[in-house]
Amino acid sequence: MLDIRDVSFGYGRRGEVLRSVSLHVPQARIVGMIGPNGSGKTTLINLVCDVLDLREGSITMLGRKHTSAEAKTGIMHVGGNDDVPSFLTGWEYVSTLARLYGVRADRSEVGRMFALFGMQGVQDRLIDSYSHGMRKKTQLCCAFLLHCPLTIVDETLNGIDIDAWYLCVEQFLRMRGRGLSMLICSHDFALLERTTDQIVLLRNGRMSAPLPTRSIIDGYGGIAEWYRVRTLEAEP
Repeated sequence: MLDIRDVSFGYGRRGEVLRSVSLHVPQARIVGMIGPNGSGKTTLINLVCDVLDLREGSITMLGRKHTSAEAKTGIMHVGGNDDVPSFLTGWEYVSTLARLYGVRADRSEVGRMFALFGMQGVQDRLIDSYSHGMRKKTQLCCAFLLHCPLTIVDETLNGIDIDAWYLCVEQFLRMRGRGLSMLICSHDFALLERTTDQIVLLRNGRMSAPLPTRSIIDGYGGIAEWYRVRTLEAEP
């Protein structure tokens, strides 16, 4: 599915943000990526999505170079902000994205997904009238409706209500059941414990080897304690 090999990247005088990072996200798997603020998580995602120019290493998606049209239409990136076009209605936003991905949006299916997330009929209103949480849920609804081979979620669940949080857990697992993959970047360890198959740690620009989430829970009681022992106690 997604293969990242020996990727290094820096921002001028700041030096290297990523140092020989490698990561594999298999088909029908959910991988959680954790790490401190500024560790390079969003930079890595921006490289995968070709927002930043790759300088060293390689990234392939579905066996194609990440800059190809085939690779780009295989990835749905749901970011941490709520920047969605306020001059469109929810339906217009979803249907426009669908066309960009080469699929057809079904109005009744979109209505059902919005209603599921507590936004009955909201899809016909301008996004300008949406709250922060509603914009976030609209972005997530797009991911659940488009069924891309890989969905990248970067702190998107911040700001949504608890009902939507549980619905997202359910939808993430359904996506995996359909053979789709996910890369979830989050500080929400409860979410990662409920949904992911593997956890990777990006710290000081370096990526750890993936560990099964279940082994972390069984061995440490949860990701938080594993992280404390793995990093904070290990440092001098």
